[in-house]
Amino acid sequence: MKSSLRLFSEIAVIIGLSGIIAFKYSGIHSKDGEISSLNQSSAKRDSRLTIFKPYKVFPGYTLVPEEGTAKVLLLDIFGRTKHVWNVDVDRARLLPNCNLLVVHGSKWGITQPKWNALRPVIREYDWDGKVVWEYKGTEPAHHEAVRLENGNTIFLHRTMVPEAIREKITDAYRRSLKIKTDSFQEVTPDGKTVWHWHAYEHLDINNCGKPGCTRYDDKPLKKKKLSDWTHFNSIGVIPPNKWFRAGDKRFKPGNILTVPRNWWTAIIIDKESGDVVWEYTGDYKGGLGGGHEAHMIREGLPGAGNVLIFDNGSVVHPGESFVLEINPVTKKTVWVLDLGKKLYSKAAGSAQRLPNGNTLVSEDKTGRVLEVTPQKEVVWEFRNSYETNRAKRYPIGYCPRLK
Repeated sequence: MKSSLRLFSEIAVIIGLSGIIAFKYSGIHSKDGEISSLNQSSAKRDSRLTIFKPYKVFPGYTLVPEEGTAKVLLLDIFGRTKHVWNVDVDRARLLPNCNLLVVHGSKWGITQPKWNALRPVIREYDWDGKVVWEYKGTEPAHHEAVRLENGNTIFLHRTMVPEAIREKITDAYRRSLKIKTDSFQEVTPDGKTVWHWHAYEHLDINNCGKPGCTRYDDKPLKKKKLSDWTHFNSIGVIPPNKWFRAGDKRFKPGNILTVPRNWWTAIIIDKESGDVVWEYTGDYKGGLGGGHEAHMIREGLPGAGNVLIFDNGSVVHPGESFVLEINPVTKKTVWVLDLGKKLYSKAAGSAQRLPNGNTLVSEDKTGRVLEVTPQKEVVWEFRNSYETNRAKRYPIGYCPRLK
């Protein structure tokens, strides 16, 4: 009798623990607050969520800035819209207070007077879309803005190469053009500039990276490409990491990992000196061709200390984009997402390492966002009708509204 009771008790404990585990990992809060079972996901998920393998995904909310609608969507794990900000953005980041930090001026937005007027402006919107902070510069901001732990904001903006620098260009045709480039700027909450880095002050004006400063004919598109010298597109602030603790000063926390896209190169800028202290052009199937969203994986995530880059391909491996995970010391490839012709974004794009080891990939030009396992299995795929500006996944509890 006692043995039967003990057996019954053990079974009850197992069932109870299973229920707790299932509750914790199989559901998230939906828009109206109910807990949705993953077992019923096929009936509840959005039709744009074309692949969903519930017990292999990392649960959370995905920020999806749309191109051409002036909307930033926050999706739950079922692809359903949790929240919308009615703003056009070139880039958006969700802050720990659930506010949205944005750079205005997507390619569509700059054709609309309302949004084009905000190109020099970095803004923070609250959950209800109210402007709670902004910085207005004198030149167009673009691609990226990051809120630092000290409360400062760092962003990219366009600038023109001064005539005195342009006169140093050895190629006469290129020297005759107006050459635009990029600068990084860090401002305090009250708008004071505390750091400013101009590419033309630290890079050789006759260096155009991996593809070289090729002389083009006078066709408008090629002329435009030649006059766009650097085209930086990301700000990967170096986090605390094992390489720096081991004595490698190139990877000092606070240094900036970035990509001058037109150079097909990733670089690290020493924030104190302004010098470029690390470069990577790659060797996988011809190496980088473009490149976006270079950043070092932070501690606490699988692959911590390695560098992730979305390699567009374009000219180097046309029709195929890769996600590269690189050991920054040896510059050896640790992991590659290569899906052949099934993954391609000619421009833009991003990759994010998730806590469960999966990687979220934003195939921006097609509007597709996918989550893949380390074994390269697609376990979550959202297909939108609009292009995307770098989707990002945030965990449950990241900010108060996402509990």
